[in-house]
Formats: sequence, structure tokens, C-alpha cells
Amino acid sequence: MNTLNDTVSSTYESSVNNLLDRMGLEHKRSTMDMMLPALGIFGAGIALGATLGVLFAPKRGEEIRSDLRSQVGQLREKGYDSYEQLRARGNDVNVASIAQDGDMKKATSASQAE
Repeated sequence: MNTLNDTVSSTYESSVNNLLDRMGLEHKRSTMDMMLPALGIFGAGIALGATLGVLFAPKRGEEIRSDLRSQVGQLREKGYDSYEQLRARGNDVNVASIAQDGDMKKATSASQAE
């Protein structure tokens, strides 16, 4: 039964492919037919890059990790300093807008009193 099913299936597929070929068309490829080779190439590229990175690394792993820790610490400090500057600037703007809003309310109430 399976051989008959396989024979009919392969005959049908070859007939469809022959018909499409005669019409100048081709069978539509599924998304997986296109994605799997691309993912395979991407994975091979990652593996090759990691291997070459380890082979040509100018420092030992311990030294690289230490350098990365210090750079991350410096970035964290810069980020915190920038945050504090923006926060102070925001507070200044907020105080100025509150003062300006208070002045506008006084002017409005003075003009309404007249």
C-alpha cells in the first residue's frame, strides 16, 4: 500500500513539475525551504567567528573579562552621570515652568479683578 501511495505521489509531483516547466513556471518554494539554508549559513558564520575570535585573541580569557568588567563599569558611571545631569535639567525646567505658570495665574487673576 505504501509503495503504491509513493508511486502515485511521485508520479503526480513529476507531472506537476513537467506541466509547470512547459509553461515556463516553477513550483513555489515554502518558507522553510528558504529559511533553513539561511539559518544554517548564519549558524556556521557564528561558529566560525567565535572560533577565529578565540584563536586570534591577543589576551588570555581572564584579562579580556577583566577589561570588559572595567569598561562596563565606566559605561555605567557615564550613564549614571548623564542620568543625573538630565534629571537636574528636568528639575530646572520643571521649576521654571511652575514659576511661569504661577506668574500667568497672577496676571490672569489681576486682569479679571480689574
